[in-house]
Amino acid sequence: MVKMCNRFGCNLALTGALLLTVPAAHAVSKIVISGNIKAAPCEIDGANGTVSVNLGDDISAATLATSGAFSPWIEFPLTLKNCPSTTTSVVATFSGTPAEESASLYKSNGGSRRVQIELQNSQGANLGNGKSMTQLVDRATNNARFDLRARAYSTHGGSTPGSIDGALQVTFVYQ
Repeated sequence: MVKMCNRFGCNLALTGALLLTVPAAHAVSKIVISGNIKAAPCEIDGANGTVSVNLGDDISAATLATSGAFSPWIEFPLTLKNCPSTTTSVVATFSGTPAEESASLYKSNGGSRRVQIELQNSQGANLGNGKSMTQLVDRATNNARFDLRARAYSTHGGSTPGSIDGALQVTFVYQ
């Protein structure tokens, strides 16, 4: 670099080099962070989330001898407790192995033959495999109570002595 001066001032002259302006290389990126905070689910009021229903220890085979025969209804609640304050309703969807005789009934895996399990809500709506019902959460108690009923049912009659044994799953959606 050579410094040249005259009566008006000094200038710098570059020799052997070319002054280039190169913009700094950079890239723009963004990070998108998302998530969803959900309330904790309600708790099932039952030992280990299980509700046991005994349809009766003394149902006579004669009671279920004819086509369309049934035992008395056994009413029971399925109660969810300690629901978060943001949960206003709960949808319960029932599933299990449907009976071969009717998809609206559940199969019994017990020793009694020609008997099925019928599940309804307390108003008489069938809750066969895949059926749902919605219950509001009581704001005073933070509980949701599903009033249900079940009974032994014989589509074709001729039920044999033995046990009635069935298992259903209930899936809850909190709203």
